[in-house]
Amino acid sequence: MGIEEARGKLGELAREVEERGEPVVLTKRGRPLAVLLNRDEYGRFKLAETASARAEVERYLVKVRRNVKGTALKRSVVDEAIAAVRRAR
Repeated sequence: MGIEEARGKLGELAREVEERGEPVVLTKRGRPLAVLLNRDEYGRFKLAETASARAEVERYLVKVRRNVKGTALKRSVVDEAIAAVRRAR
């Protein structure tokens, strides 16, 4: 739906998205610009995004721990540093 058309009926669109659960793609000059999602779908998106980010971090941590094995660093020191960063968040 064109963004200019959506502007005049945003409240109606929001109700429809909430009730039907189907997103509305907002366009400008025929080019996708944004998506209107219901709250539950947005929550699922954020949860999946967080899970994906955590999985990526875990993959990097495995690589870091693997690389530490070949150095003079103690794994416990690296694990303590990782834990400190996690606590700081």
